[in-house]
Amino acid sequence: MSEITKTEFSIDYDKLLNDYNKVMSNHEFNEHNQICFVNTRDSDNDVYQGTGDIRLSHSNSYGLEEKDFTKFNTDFNGTVFEEIYKTFPYKIGRMRLMKMGPKKCYWLHNDPGLIRYHFAVVTNPGAFILYEKGNHYHIPADGCAYEMNANTNHTALNSGREDRIHLVLNKL
Repeated sequence: MSEITKTEFSIDYDKLLNDYNKVMSNHEFNEHNQICFVNTRDSDNDVYQGTGDIRLSHSNSYGLEEKDFTKFNTDFNGTVFEEIYKTFPYKIGRMRLMKMGPKKCYWLHNDPGLIRYHFAVVTNPGAFILYEKGNHYHIPADGCAYEMNANTNHTALNSGREDRIHLVLNKL
């Protein structure tokens, strides 16, 4: 069984890229290289609240759980991000843009109990998700959602010269 599988859910890639560029004209990636579109119920619209690893104390989302993220940030109404949030076939918690710079690699880790969905927004041929057992996957920028098993040890690697940007949805 493949750790990453192309799903039937897709959106217009050109709209995704266009709306991504609009987001970036008003917001910057934070120290976690993330922007989050979903907040907790009692939070103001805050693109950084749901960023980082929930398990780590230096994260903006430390102490929260995926199920706490229930309110779409209305600053992004009318965008493809709202469309995805409203029409995705599964209930999701955090929905984040995640940037990985050139020549970078995450630490080997697992995310117990998580299924994630990736849309490649900006990519290059040297961007991969790698699993400890040796399998590796390149997610193309084609507007399709790719289901990822995050329960086993994995990492992401960008061996290219350009940023790799994914929209990542966490399934509840």
